[in-house]
Amino acid sequence: MNTPSKILLSLMVIGLAASCTPDNKEEKPIENAAMTRTAPFTLPTELATLKTDIRRVDLRKVGYEDALVTVFPKDSMGARIGFEKLQIFEFDTLKQAFTKAHEEKVYYGKSFDVRDVDGDGTFEICIQTDGGGNSALASLGLTILKKQNGKYNRAASFDAGNPEIISLPNGEKTASAVLISDEYWPDYLPHTEAVILMDSLAVLVQTPEEAAKIRLKFFDDNLAKAEQRYADAKSVLKANRSEQAVFNVYTEAVTMLRLLPKSSRSASLQSFTTVERAYWRSMLPSRLQQALSDVFLRQAP
Repeated sequence: MNTPSKILLSLMVIGLAASCTPDNKEEKPIENAAMTRTAPFTLPTELATLKTDIRRVDLRKVGYEDALVTVFPKDSMGARIGFEKLQIFEFDTLKQAFTKAHEEKVYYGKSFDVRDVDGDGTFEICIQTDGGGNSALASLGLTILKKQNGKYNRAASFDAGNPEIISLPNGEKTASAVLISDEYWPDYLPHTEAVILMDSLAVLVQTPEEAAKIRLKFFDDNLAKAEQRYADAKSVLKANRSEQAVFNVYTEAVTMLRLLPKSSRSASLQSFTTVERAYWRSMLPSRLQQALSDVFLRQAP
């Protein structure tokens, strides 16, 4: 079973609104102002002979666009399969010139996006990486760059797990989080029978107590959904002994075994397994019974 590295992050989309009147045309949203205050950017000489892409964005939301330059491998031919470096050039409003503010070595860079993930009014840079392979869980990662104290630092980094930035309710507000997935695939089963699972949730910009509460509610909610799917799958199996129906019961049972320890019902893991084991023995082939036993043993204290 693969368990990817973990860190943090989350998604909040914030809309800025401002009035625009004929008497004062400068009173407009910052994103519109930036469109009319875009300074020309010239690619530095040392990059001129390399394969590059340039993206212009008001990264710091100061009214002027900065330049984000991705550099592709020197031996890359034809289609662009990924980038190996990111350089950030900020526009200095006093000097009226661009200066390089950051350079980031990127391993297997696939694409990037800019978004305000922590709701502080400035953008973070979210870089998706792809190490290659047939499994998104094993190959897709995420790096998040945030400017703090004048420097761009890695606020989050995931090597694998197909990280997904999500928003979660937090009272009357929302909280940002990164959901990391995993797969359960014992060696004695074919990879076609791997079960995709929610592995971990990294909650951002909250106190440890708030983060723990949000995380617990997330896994409680998903456990309730899995419990209903498990009951539905068992009902289908009563009348339909097809291979797919059998596998659906196994899939939801694995999901239950993985979600229970992460939920507020973690103490019921033992009782769930005890109650369900007789059912698994009567309804599932031996290889799937063994797989369920292995899941439980890995979760047990």
